[in-house]
Amino acid sequence: MHKRTLIFIGGVPGAGKTALSSWMELQYENRIKLLNPGELFRRYFYKERIKTIEEIEELIAGELGKALSDSAAVAHWHYAVRRPSGYIPQISFSRLRRLAKSGQVDRALLLLIDAPAEVIRERRLRDQAIKKREPVLPIIHEELWTEEEFWVMHQALFSDILGDDRVTALRLANIDFCKTKANLEEIFSSFLLSKS
Repeated sequence: MHKRTLIFIGGVPGAGKTALSSWMELQYENRIKLLNPGELFRRYFYKERIKTIEEIEELIAGELGKALSDSAAVAHWHYAVRRPSGYIPQISFSRLRRLAKSGQVDRALLLLIDAPAEVIRERRLRDQAIKKREPVLPIIHEELWTEEEFWVMHQALFSDILGDDRVTALRLANIDFCKTKANLEEIFSSFLLSKS
């Protein structure tokens, strides 16, 4: 029987989620469906201004649910998103809770892609022309701490609903891209091939 697997690849901007997600999409093209909620927010809320945040969150939850029907759903994720009013989850915990309770998710893999603040700062400085991200170390430290805090909250939410045995939370250091890819391939191969 096909296990409906939800996988979040999360981390702060500059941790390497985009590069790793793109590589995974090619590596596992027939076995995963990749969704980037950030792109949906940029498109529908910021550029086209045709959907509310609530509508986009509902769209994301729906897309994740559809993807789970025939493959592993992989989301390029931010466990915590900084807003002027403070940090919030990428989509509301109530909506995530509803997805977890829907019966569409058999198990969840919550990956936290991590790197030292100095490495993230260098990546952000290198990408400044194409991506607007804060390259100041104290802010990066705050983002790293908050991302981890929200990652733990995601784990608690899914564990509470699915059970501890059906939720795996792993931190993956991304300092050397080739090593990180090898580690991710080992994790994914093991996770996607396992029967439980």
